[in-house]
Amino acid sequence: MKIFGMAAAALAAFPAYAAPALMPLPVSVVPNGTDTLRVEGPMKAEWTGCGNAAALDRAAARLGGDVLRQTGLIFDPAKPVSVRAICRSPKGGVDSGEAYRLTVGNEAIAIDADGPTGVLRAYATLRQLAGLSPSGIAIPHQTINDAPRFAWRGVMLDPARHFISVATLKRQIDAMERLKLNTLHLHLSDDQGFRVESLRYPKLNADGEYYRQSEIRDIVAYAADRGVRVVPEFDVPGHSRAIVTAYPEVGTFSKTMFLGQPEVALNPASEKTYRFLERLFGEMAPLFPDPHFHIGGDEVSKTVWADAEDVKALMTRENLADSKAVEAFFLRRAAGIVRRLGKTVIGWEEVAGAGLSKDSIVQAWQTSNAMADATAKGHRTIMSAGYYLNLLMPADYHYGIDPAATAAAGLTPEHAKALRGLSPLLANLVTDALIDFPHEPLSAEQEKLLIGAEAPLWGEIAADELIDHYLWPRAAALAERFWSPASVTDARDMYRRLAIVSAQLAVSGLDDQANRQRIAARIAPGDNGAVTDLLAITGPVRNMAHDHRIKAMLAGQRIVQPLNALADTAPVDSLVARRFADEAKRYVAGERALGAPLKAQMNDWRGNEARFGAIATENPMLEPARPTAVLIAAVAAAGLDALDALEAGKPLSAAQVQNAEELLARLEKEEAASWRPFDSFLRPQPAADLIVKIGPGVRTLVEAAAK
Repeated sequence: MKIFGMAAAALAAFPAYAAPALMPLPVSVVPNGTDTLRVEGPMKAEWTGCGNAAALDRAAARLGGDVLRQTGLIFDPAKPVSVRAICRSPKGGVDSGEAYRLTVGNEAIAIDADGPTGVLRAYATLRQLAGLSPSGIAIPHQTINDAPRFAWRGVMLDPARHFISVATLKRQIDAMERLKLNTLHLHLSDDQGFRVESLRYPKLNADGEYYRQSEIRDIVAYAADRGVRVVPEFDVPGHSRAIVTAYPEVGTFSKTMFLGQPEVALNPASEKTYRFLERLFGEMAPLFPDPHFHIGGDEVSKTVWADAEDVKALMTRENLADSKAVEAFFLRRAAGIVRRLGKTVIGWEEVAGAGLSKDSIVQAWQTSNAMADATAKGHRTIMSAGYYLNLLMPADYHYGIDPAATAAAGLTPEHAKALRGLSPLLANLVTDALIDFPHEPLSAEQEKLLIGAEAPLWGEIAADELIDHYLWPRAAALAERFWSPASVTDARDMYRRLAIVSAQLAVSGLDDQANRQRIAARIAPGDNGAVTDLLAITGPVRNMAHDHRIKAMLAGQRIVQPLNALADTAPVDSLVARRFADEAKRYVAGERALGAPLKAQMNDWRGNEARFGAIATENPMLEPARPTAVLIAAVAAAGLDALDALEAGKPLSAAQVQNAEELLARLEKEEAASWRPFDSFLRPQPAADLIVKIGPGVRTLVEAAAK
């Protein structure tokens, strides 16, 4: 889009003190001269034709509170800044009326919005225009035109596996409002628990934490006030051990064992099951006013019903050929229950083959192909493949996958073939459903059926205090991928803005940085900075390599994994290491003033080996990372050699180049060990499950100094 290219250039042209870090990037930003609006008083919100004044009053109060937190300023009440909004329609809705135009002028800020939700989205932009400005707010005169690319822009959280407190959920909703995300999908039932109070079936809540119905209503109202819908998921017929344990009469236990336990699913042959779901869903649905209701429908074992005589009778009676046909029969019955409650059914991609009506929505989770296939069948579709935040991939990995791409997320055919050749177990596990085969682009009709995208954060290794840290700031990058034009793809600029937005989120109340600091303090009381410094430039291994329960289960063992190790608190995406890599490139390109800070940073990393070693003595939580500290020191020393050579105008010696290359090759090998699915269980992982992230920056210096 030419207009967007002009907008990007305009942003870059702003003075450094005022350069906005907007995320998601708007459709267009047009400077109106070179003057700025100086904000010395409180923002005074006014609106016309926007409907519910009380809701916008609360939104304006949140905007004002965030600006105060971001600046720490004391505003002069005698110098208010008018923020006037006009709505084309008073009708609200999380995915309607979101477009807006925001104009910053001499004395006021004007918002023209399609509806009241558009005012909320404009306020989100205004927060970022104000920025972190403790010395005063100066917003360049400009006009921003903006509208979302997709109507559905969400994240999924998993309280079923690790319960998430109401306070933590609300923090995520606050951050979602600031990044224009509009859907919070809650996975509320699974093998580990049923997390909503049921008055009709109280045994569901007999074991484990859950949300009282009053708390659900509170969460839903809190989210609606911020332009966020809450979509519940109650996963059936699989992932239902908690339901079947509480009410065995609606379930089936297989005679065969899987990882030491019988397989479990709801019984598709029993009318008791469907009466149970009618009453349970009938109780749950009114708690969530949004018209969407997610029934799961994924990962049902092929053998869970194999020994059930009543299921065999069902297959004969209904002419069902195999377990997939039985599953489809169940899903059609379950979907019918949901539709009679006045809700729109959502299910994971498996439901696309179950013969559900075309008004059902499919959520693609394994590959881009699944999205393409579901839209080809006429289903509205949500794209989640490629956006699984629990796999701990960096932001640019997710950012580089377009929701509409038809062959971008999943195993490549070559990787799948190699995996299948390794063992019969892998040959069975690596099904075609995991493979992203070459595929034609979406047709125009299919593009209309792709309603948006959603980033899941599954809860296997995401306990309550880790939610902020695992979700943000990467979810901010995905908010941009889901909102901004498809042409917005510059990962380097995304990271520039992400660092600023991350700081704004922390100042505004997100606990990602604070929780990481608390965990580090718990691991190493009296830390002299050594642990903090090490964690700042490392990250956890990826693709479930840190989930030690998986290898234990494959070995026939069951363990409880404490989520309080160094790898649990290291940032998934080290913005410190990325800044170092960027500054190394700029130094090599001629910005020699960066030499001193680069040298100081690498000297600190080299010296941290001794500091970390001293505090790790007799601390079993730190001892596994001693090799990590040693490796960081060695790589930093190689970087210092390269910097010294560049400053002296002399090339590195052959021995220095060889030493550096060996160290960097080791870092790259450790990085690659968990980069792809399944490799994370087949390859040795680095010490303490920590990946050292400073390799790219040091490589830039070494390659320049070797010439």
